[in-house]
Amino acid sequence: MLKQVTAILLLSVAFPAVSLAADNGAIRAITLSSGGLAEVSRSAAVGSDGVVRLEVPLDQVDDMLKSLVVNGTEGSVADISLAGPRPLQETFKGLPFTPEALSSVPSLLTSIQGARVSVTSGGKTVEGDILGIETREAGENTTVHLLTVLDKDGAVETLALGEDASVRIDDADMRAKVAKAAAALARGKNDNARAIDIKVNGVKNSGDIGLTYVVPSPIWKTAYKVVTEGNGKARLQAWTVLENASGEDWKGVKLTLTSAEPVTLKQGLHQLYWRERQEVPVNTASNNVPDPDSGDLSNRQRLAWDVEEQAAPAPAKAMGGVSRKAAASAYMSDELEKPVVAMQMAAANPTAATESDISATFELPGTYDLANGDTLSVPIVDAELDADMVDMYRAGSSLRNPIAAVMLKNTAGVSMPAGILTLYDSKIGYVGDSQLSALPKEDTRLASFATDRKVSISEQQTPTEEIASLKVSDGVMQAVVKYRQTTTYTVSGALDGERTVIVEHPIRDGWSFSSDQSFGKMATHQRLRTVVPAAAEKTLTAVDEQLQSNSYALVDAEPDMLLGWSASTHDKGLTDKLTNLAEVRKKQVAAQNDLQSFDNEIEKLTNDQERIRQNIGAVPENSDLKKRYLKALADSEDQIAAVDEKRAAVQKDSDSLGSQVAEIIRTF
Repeated sequence: MLKQVTAILLLSVAFPAVSLAADNGAIRAITLSSGGLAEVSRSAAVGSDGVVRLEVPLDQVDDMLKSLVVNGTEGSVADISLAGPRPLQETFKGLPFTPEALSSVPSLLTSIQGARVSVTSGGKTVEGDILGIETREAGENTTVHLLTVLDKDGAVETLALGEDASVRIDDADMRAKVAKAAAALARGKNDNARAIDIKVNGVKNSGDIGLTYVVPSPIWKTAYKVVTEGNGKARLQAWTVLENASGEDWKGVKLTLTSAEPVTLKQGLHQLYWRERQEVPVNTASNNVPDPDSGDLSNRQRLAWDVEEQAAPAPAKAMGGVSRKAAASAYMSDELEKPVVAMQMAAANPTAATESDISATFELPGTYDLANGDTLSVPIVDAELDADMVDMYRAGSSLRNPIAAVMLKNTAGVSMPAGILTLYDSKIGYVGDSQLSALPKEDTRLASFATDRKVSISEQQTPTEEIASLKVSDGVMQAVVKYRQTTTYTVSGALDGERTVIVEHPIRDGWSFSSDQSFGKMATHQRLRTVVPAAAEKTLTAVDEQLQSNSYALVDAEPDMLLGWSASTHDKGLTDKLTNLAEVRKKQVAAQNDLQSFDNEIEKLTNDQERIRQNIGAVPENSDLKKRYLKALADSEDQIAAVDEKRAAVQKDSDSLGSQVAEIIRTF
């Protein structure tokens, strides 16, 4: 259990990644950006020949070629030269053998066939021009290599090559090629750097010159320590953590940090690229050679075309802020004991911080010595900020308890980068960790650190809708409907202390928002705020509204909808017309329903008649059953006639009602 904290200290720091040899000149300054790049400034000696030589890691050559500039007013870079990206491959392009051929005596002799050599093995020596190497089986899993040479007298000699075989290449030209290949292989085994020669103009007496370039580096991190003081203030220290992954020790280096996140690109400048070309085939066909005459075949061709036209298918289509005073102490009282001595923040060295349009820059005091691979941490901000203890609840959370948080306002005068945050109470000690996003100056951030189980929050949503406006034009009702969703958040406060509660309510696209307790806005949420006394309950209300316009043809409008509109408008004339139209439409709809019922009944009778006619055709003439079917058919005809008569009367009423509806609509 944490009893007392007397200081906040962090032990670490880091630097960029530029592996350069010790004789490259002194690195004077490094600027690290949050984009993972380091701007390196160093002095380098210019030789008597006007050349600066730097040893650069192979994986950073592209960035050097991309970004290298002279730092200062004297001197300019005339050209940069270095070995190619594939020196081993390029060396063997001009040699008559491959790197693999140098791995054994037999393979070497095979690859230099025709060269004059002197070979000794097993106490025997042969001299001459190599004719070839033959491989023979000398037993189970054993092979013997036989060398055949043509000596100076024209005799052919053979020699079995054993483990003691030695070769002397008498051909001076071939001997030089083998030596060149061996040297290339030796260099290729350690091909992880390039010597870059920088030709410099305008530097006198072989002096020094300043060079600046940009290379990849580890991202510098920020760790925040915040101590709340219980009076609406908090002490904040920001410490940067950097790594020296440069491959060399740094001595007297000036460090600058920038929170800028520039666009960072890379390109394989130190690579070979070949543009693809279209290959044109060589024409090897004979020209002007006539085909042999096969006779007059026109009759056969015409017959074939006729057959094809008959069989061919149709042509295919073209394809076309309030302080919570002792609340923090009350909240932690059941988990932490009060310390005897109040906590203090360790004093930090001043860091020069400046603000630009898009970033903050921190120039660290003094210079730093750092061994390669080591880590260092130094403070970059030490300031007193406004700080309010609050409870934060986000709508839709699966937990009913809010999160205890501190609302920090950046009054330090410089924007602060994102980082991890450790929170202490000056009287209690450690209370939790949080993640702090980038904090521009004068802006605020909530740093959440623990669950407040002494407070609970519930939410309830009540949707409603109402007619906002009605307008009739050309028999069409334009109805604007206001949809409203009211969300009520009920906060049950702690029994032992006051709480300031902030609720984050989601922003709905296309909806307007209103609340008497509005307290700012995020990109995705509106914030509401209230103060809840001890053992009290308070509500926060958020209202989201949206207007939707819909069009309805009055001639088809339902009576209930017409009555609803009539009750929603404040225009008495429109109300009377809508009421009258609703009454007529109600009668019209009833008549239309009756007509549909008559049509259904006639359809049923007609179907029964069809069944009776089929039965009549299937029974004997003059039978009682046939007489029975005939009578049923006659009765069905009488029923259809009666229904038709009723339907005609209803149709007349329906037509009359339709005319009334049209007349009423015309008067709108």
